[in-house]
Amino acid sequence: MSPGVRELEPIARHLPLRACPGTFERWVEVSDEGELVATIRAARAEKLAVRLVSPFADALPPEGGLPGLALRLGAAFETLEPAGSHWVVGASVPLAQLAIRAEWAVMRHAGGTVGDALLDGWLLPAVVSTRRFRGRGFEVVEGCPPEAKALPVQVTLNPAVTVKPTRAGTAFVEPGKRTDLRATLRKAKLGEVRLYDAALAEDDPAVLVNRGEATPKQLRLLMQAVRERVRVATGLELDERLVAPGRAGRW
Repeated sequence: MSPGVRELEPIARHLPLRACPGTFERWVEVSDEGELVATIRAARAEKLAVRLVSPFADALPPEGGLPGLALRLGAAFETLEPAGSHWVVGASVPLAQLAIRAEWAVMRHAGGTVGDALLDGWLLPAVVSTRRFRGRGFEVVEGCPPEAKALPVQVTLNPAVTVKPTRAGTAFVEPGKRTDLRATLRKAKLGEVRLYDAALAEDDPAVLVNRGEATPKQLRLLMQAVRERVRVATGLELDERLVAPGRAGRW
């Protein structure tokens, strides 16, 4: 395993929602593809689950710690370069940088990184091609076909394609094309709802915020209360979007 591995790394350091007393069992940042391959091979040898954790991960802190190895893609995976009318973008590039560098205005309030957006799915229409780690090496594929055992590390994007980003901190999955999430929450009279320091944003009832010292339990209780209020008021069942950071994989 890489000498840069840290044990019992505080989870709260890596999440905008903070307030999590738990730790990652192990944590490491890899700077290039060589380090990524070596780290994954070492984790395989130890039969250790690898959990990809993006910088500024749009996720809800867990109650306790998370097992396995938390992996962050650094340096070489944070590049953002023009390629004609397209942009070649690393998986760890914050979406807000696309708003600045690529003048892609719709990304201004998008949460997390390019990698997060690929998992959410809304960025996929704009993906021209993907470089990903799969099996024992890297490959480039057209678009970004879903593949549980593939880890995207870089994508080529077309900013001319219309996408609908998810705003940072959005707590629930959009209920459907014909239903507006924020209108639904306002109909259920959920503006500025608060439980201790866990709250919904004043300007956007779909966004979960930590106003100071909210615990993971309080954040989850607020989300549960919102889902129940919406179900009673509108009959809709909302799915929660914010989950524990990272997805465990065996790449």
